[in-house]
Amino acid sequence: MARRLLVTCVLVCSFALACGGGSGGTDAATTSSTSSTTDPNSTTTTSTTTGELTTSTTTSTTTEPAPTTGVTTEPDTTTGAPDNLQMSVTQYGITWTFDAPRPVGQFVTGDWWVVGPVTVVSVDPAPTEGRNGSMLDPVGSQDYDSRAGNHADGLRVSFPLAVEGTHSLVSAISHPEELECQQGNSDGWMTYDGDCQRGPIATQAILTVVAAAPPADAFRPPYAGADKPLHRAGDVCWSALPKLAAPADTPDPTALLRHVERPWVDHLRTWEIQHGCATLNMYCYGREVGDIVATLAAYVLLDTPDQQELARRLVQLGIDNYGVLQAGGNWDANGGHSNGRKFPVVFAGSLLGDAAMASPGVDIGNEDEMTYYGEDDRALWGRACDDCYLPNGCQYGGDCEAGAKDCRDPAGLVDGCNDYRNCCTSHTWVGEALAIHAMNAKTAWAHDAFFDYVDRWVAGDVDGGGGASNDFVSTMWSTYRDAAPTVTACP
Repeated sequence: MARRLLVTCVLVCSFALACGGGSGGTDAATTSSTSSTTDPNSTTTTSTTTGELTTSTTTSTTTEPAPTTGVTTEPDTTTGAPDNLQMSVTQYGITWTFDAPRPVGQFVTGDWWVVGPVTVVSVDPAPTEGRNGSMLDPVGSQDYDSRAGNHADGLRVSFPLAVEGTHSLVSAISHPEELECQQGNSDGWMTYDGDCQRGPIATQAILTVVAAAPPADAFRPPYAGADKPLHRAGDVCWSALPKLAAPADTPDPTALLRHVERPWVDHLRTWEIQHGCATLNMYCYGREVGDIVATLAAYVLLDTPDQQELARRLVQLGIDNYGVLQAGGNWDANGGHSNGRKFPVVFAGSLLGDAAMASPGVDIGNEDEMTYYGEDDRALWGRACDDCYLPNGCQYGGDCEAGAKDCRDPAGLVDGCNDYRNCCTSHTWVGEALAIHAMNAKTAWAHDAFFDYVDRWVAGDVDGGGGASNDFVSTMWSTYRDAAPTVTACP
């Protein structure tokens, strides 16, 4: 699978400031950095970054803990049997230890549950000052790591922790203090597939405390907020998903599944989210999130042996994102941030037959908030903000020294400036739009300007535009964009 899943951005990104951050932040050129560890499972990766207009060669090792198994820490079960009593469970190198043997089990995506009331006496690695934090039902700011974005003191929990009812305990392992790479002018650490991102958190895992053992086919309830609905894999309506013929060259399904193997703990709201993700779980910047979601969205339409497993993992992502929305969170449009969050929600709602989830609103992220109909009913790109940058010819100077680069034309006649439009948003939307067309879910999405703008973009009607996240998505678009949906609505 192509690194960063980018094709178009490397050709059209015109400003180093535009490619790295949102309107609230800036980037300089990418530089190289070398670090190493003595981890025998570490790997060395050499890669070239072109989306930032510069080249970076990073040699580093990823200190990802090996999976932990064994009858005392991670029993092999997905049955939810109440007699499966354990003193602790472990996932992704994080161990939660209880006050006494407790009934435990795993949801369909492998995340652990424990029947409460329970006291979690400790978590390992142990929390330290500003590192390895845990939060309960998080939304908004974070206290996993003081170096990460949207940090606020006092949000993390302490151990022993007594929990009653249904709650989600999100625990983190922080990256070491020394950097593994540089992304722009920001500190960076390696991702699960050898890229560099800014998040100082290595990985996160979720332990769900439940009042009673859930069904064996239950999805994990959303980690954010107090509302913890249970959805079941047995309720997935597979007729809502097309089974299209795969083109000759398709991505490696193993790599695609790895993108959504671990939970995307994605509840931060501002542009600082690019400094706040766990880099062994997900990508931090919205351009990469959008490109990954675009490829997943296109691949899951295909009749392949991996279709249902990938769909289940996208459903879990959608359940989590919808939980963030229900808890009062959102992903506000801003530069290259906030791509790819709405599609998993609509996807999950469509397959689960949940009308509210399938149609979650029209103000979620860049796709909705950066597309609109102008004065001549033409679908245009731009965020609703009043700024000096576009009227000043899409440049800084004079009285325009620090304006936003993604504002729409005040007259509603032309697209906003090309900075974030071409490098970091539009091409990431092509796979999502294609999947919504193929699933006949455009009405549920409820924002036609998004789809009409994507049509303009792919057709080359946007200055400097055209193309998609990668060749696979482009091929899927040209093959299936105008094909009639073959799905059946769920009851």
